[in-house]
Amino acid sequence: MDAAGSSEVTTSQSVVFPETSNTPSLPTNSISPSKSYKSVDYHWFYAIGTDDKTSWMPFSTTDSLALEDKFTSNATHQVISTDGGRYDVDIRQRQKIPIYWEGTVSEVRRCSWFFKNTGDRRYVPYDEISATKLEEEYKIACETNRWHKKVILANGDILQFHASDVLVLFSPASSPNPVRPRVVKRGIDGFDIQQGEPHQVDHLLFMVHGIGSVCDLKCRTVEEVVDEFRNIAFQLTQSHYKSACEQGVINRLEVLPISWHGKLHSKETGVDEQLKKITLESIPKLREFTNDTILDVLFYTSPLYCQTIISTVGLEMNRVYNLFKQRNPTFHGGVSLGGHSLGSLILFDLLANQHPEDTELPNKDTTAPDEKKPSRRISYLMESVVAGQHKISYPHLIFKPDTFFAVGSPIGMFVTVRGLNKLGENFSLPTCPAFFNIFHPFDPVAYRIEALVNPELANLKPVLIPHHKGRKRMHLELKETMAKVGADLKQKVFGSMKTTWDSFYQLAMFHRTGAEVTEEFENECETTLVEGDEQILEPEPVQEQTDIPLGRLNKGRRIDYVLQEGPLEFFNEYIFALTSHVCYWESEDTVLLILKEIYTSMNIQTDDKIPQQSMTIERPLST
Repeated sequence: MDAAGSSEVTTSQSVVFPETSNTPSLPTNSISPSKSYKSVDYHWFYAIGTDDKTSWMPFSTTDSLALEDKFTSNATHQVISTDGGRYDVDIRQRQKIPIYWEGTVSEVRRCSWFFKNTGDRRYVPYDEISATKLEEEYKIACETNRWHKKVILANGDILQFHASDVLVLFSPASSPNPVRPRVVKRGIDGFDIQQGEPHQVDHLLFMVHGIGSVCDLKCRTVEEVVDEFRNIAFQLTQSHYKSACEQGVINRLEVLPISWHGKLHSKETGVDEQLKKITLESIPKLREFTNDTILDVLFYTSPLYCQTIISTVGLEMNRVYNLFKQRNPTFHGGVSLGGHSLGSLILFDLLANQHPEDTELPNKDTTAPDEKKPSRRISYLMESVVAGQHKISYPHLIFKPDTFFAVGSPIGMFVTVRGLNKLGENFSLPTCPAFFNIFHPFDPVAYRIEALVNPELANLKPVLIPHHKGRKRMHLELKETMAKVGADLKQKVFGSMKTTWDSFYQLAMFHRTGAEVTEEFENECETTLVEGDEQILEPEPVQEQTDIPLGRLNKGRRIDYVLQEGPLEFFNEYIFALTSHVCYWESEDTVLLILKEIYTSMNIQTDDKIPQQSMTIERPLST
């Protein structure tokens, strides 16, 4: 996407020379004619990362223009909402502040001049004082046509203007690598800057994380992985619903993180302090990982800490929902919930213990008898089974979710461990009519749900989630092709062997007819052929037509949905078992399934034809 407001004055990318008396001078014929001065267009950037490794990212064109308008207006109130309303930028303090969660406050700059070392991927903006000085000196040089002037910056860098488009940067003598090449740039021409998100939100999705303080192998927090999830959702909306977007029928899906790990491990609960006292000193990194992640599962089975987790999730969703409504008063869309790993179990227990409005009146119970038992035993903590055991109090959600998406979910296993081997066809979540259980085929934590609704569904393969490019993955198509070729080849070999076998037995076994021998051999070969196909060339699961009742949990629809494994994963499922459990945050197929369910409920369908070039998902560079 072209950056808006780029400078009309181009700058060179000149090699740095060290500041010495032997600095080479540029030949006269290399100097470009002077250009009339045109003011630079500013763009706003914000910092991400740590002090040791900081990167600067541009605000979207829409956000940057809004910031610039507010800055130049000298208005008393200098706060602007950015990033779809998820952040506020305090222009006076130059700070970017998250709205819906506690997070790092980022530095903000109004930028016009940049530099980077050779090999670096991103430009670094000069601080505003240095940039102002450079712009003033550049303006004087342009207007007077007097060049070859050196500008000394506060950090010791020396910038020399040889011409309007020939800028040479000299590193200070104290620099660790004074001869390292460096590029200087004026304006934002060439930057890849996004246009920005639509202001209007069609649907709100809360995502609850699983165990631990990080959500994937990149050690990203729930806020960071949800950022990528949201970014993928926005791009898929633009590509798969292009017509609806152009017509203004749909805008975007807002995805907000819900975190509970920090509350559980806070000083208020004292969990970490107690664990520190009893943890052995050996293998400290492994024990730290265990205390921070794996033990979260055990905490959830503890009545005391289960209450902390359940209350945190329920109250946090209510808080964020209220705040979102306050900041988006025109929002009238629905709300859905998504949970990863243990987060899905937390949501399942919370939703299973909600009460519709018509059952909240005292002395009134419209629950069917066959629904009471599963509802009571979804959480074995609901009723005291041991003297003195705490009873869990489930917060009441102030909204009714449209759909619950469980990804990489152990719900089926936990329900079974709690002693409930069947939910039943009449079981449903009281205030949530739809439920999707999404999993990767190699995910060691994920379990199916359908067999708990109806045991006969255990033999029905889960629904194969379509590839976001509208076809099966190439290696799966190749696998099916090879299966067909192999079957044809086996059939031809079998036919040839059958003829030979028939002739041999007619001569050698005169007391038995050839037909009898042929039938025996054919049965044996067919058995071997079928067994071999089932083991090696098992067909891919599809949404099979079935007369088996599917129950009320997902409005009479299928519940279990399986992703297609990737090309590399196809070769060894054990190697990719760990990565498969955290793949959902950046899975285009998962995101598209969620988008389709949400927009289908709004009677909006994807485009019939999708340009192939729109299938490339752009991901932000890591810091």
